[in-house]
Amino acid sequence: MLTVPRSDHARYPTRPAPSLAKQAGVSLIIVLIMLVIIGLTSAAAMRNATSGEKVTNNIRLQNLAQQYAEAALRYCEAEMLKADADRVVTLAEANISTTPAGTADAATGWGQAASWTGAGGVAATKTTLPEARVKSQDSSFRPSRLPECVVERQGLADGSLAYVITARGFSPGYTADAVSGVTTAGSVVWLQSTVLLD
Repeated sequence: MLTVPRSDHARYPTRPAPSLAKQAGVSLIIVLIMLVIIGLTSAAAMRNATSGEKVTNNIRLQNLAQQYAEAALRYCEAEMLKADADRVVTLAEANISTTPAGTADAATGWGQAASWTGAGGVAATKTTLPEARVKSQDSSFRPSRLPECVVERQGLADGSLAYVITARGFSPGYTADAVSGVTTAGSVVWLQSTVLLD
């Protein structure tokens, strides 16, 4: 006679299989979590792309302002190398004031906001670059504010004199307070050169 060992299944009941309804609920939660993760990843990628575009545009605007300032500086330097009678009226010797050697930047003509707003300082020499110098005939693009420069004579430590030429270039969309000259939007680049007098 063959004896079959007794199974322990009687002592340990088996668990019932999970119902399909419970399994569908878990799947829904997992899918929703995955959708949230995908959405957050997409939003972060779009934010990074937008941020990168803003940085690139700001660099482009800064470079444009730099180029405009360089154009104004070169224009005013070329004018100052001409004979007094051949210069633009604003850069005539009669309009150029002299600053003593050792004057602090804030006290120089170019360092005063009044020189740039037209109310004092060396405002008599404020020269706006002609539009033809910054605008091509092939392009309709024109800067919102044309570059400008001021000139003053400055005494040097050895007693000689030099022209200090200060130029400003502006980015498209540049705005400033009309009274104080403080930039409210956009960017401005300042460049300066010194031309020694014989």
